[in-house]
Amino acid sequence: MSKRFEGKVVIVTGSSAGIGRAAILRFAKEGASVVLHGQSKEKLDSVKAELLNSKIDESKILVIPGSLQDDAVHDRLINETIKHFGKLDILINNAGIPGKSGVDSNSMEGYDAIMAVNVRA
Repeated sequence: MSKRFEGKVVIVTGSSAGIGRAAILRFAKEGASVVLHGQSKEKLDSVKAELLNSKIDESKILVIPGSLQDDAVHDRLINETIKHFGKLDILINNAGIPGKSGVDSNSMEGYDAIMAVNVRA
């Protein structure tokens, strides 16, 4: 496999499952240092184990759990990435949460949660 992302540092939000998981696995296999993000530490640890089983060096993996509804998590993602790897090259804002169908079926708290993750993060 090509190593076209060798020397690059990549954050993928929502990388504990689905498209985010697939993206982080691919970036790592193509040489990138990767930052795994999601709400479930257990799911993130599972993805990390999968990377380690694929012979990805542990020094190229950083796990940062947390909800993107919390603005402090945004700062932590960037600051811990730069502290650990010295830079950030690629950020993929993959995390997202769906709303209930219909404009009137969402509470203001629900709307704020959707905007925090899908727009502001």
